[in-house]
Amino acid sequence: MSDQKITGILEYILRHATRHELELVGEALRKRMERESTLGMGQIDVNQMARDMAEDIGRRMGMNGDAVHNMSKRLVADMIRLEKPDIPERELQALINQWVPGAGGKRQGGIPRDMLLAMITQFVAYSLGEISEEEKKQFPKDWHKKYWEAFPQEIQLLIRDYILGKIGKNQFWKGIRESPVMSK
Repeated sequence: MSDQKITGILEYILRHATRHELELVGEALRKRMERESTLGMGQIDVNQMARDMAEDIGRRMGMNGDAVHNMSKRLVADMIRLEKPDIPERELQALINQWVPGAGGKRQGGIPRDMLLAMITQFVAYSLGEISEEEKKQFPKDWHKKYWEAFPQEIQLLIRDYILGKIGKNQFWKGIRESPVMSK
């Protein structure tokens, strides 16, 4: 496929795709990753795949990491504005900064924020029984113990409270986003 076609597709996805169309793209990517993992491609590191894809998009479009990061911020801003068109600019910027932290941002222990979020999501889904037996087979032995030990104490407390039903889903994710660990 030519660079021009790819750029056109990406521009459509980033600027014009509806929520439903974005969900379809996400589902197509998920199915593709599942298919490749069942074809003996081994475990797929979704976070690495996303980073590689962002780098590839940047190279194809002649953009550096900052430009890709800024594009991500614009996409998130557009999605927020679709949901809440009258959002004050200050609130919008706060949300963007929470969901699209500085490029390559890392938390205290050296785990990139996006990876930490993925780890939290996987751990919680596993703990709530939302991961299929097939998916469980893709994780290395004792992964959940390693994840738990890697989580800072404040994240552990939020996860524990959520799993035990002491806090709801929205309160849990708000706590994760607002955690000082996620802003470092």
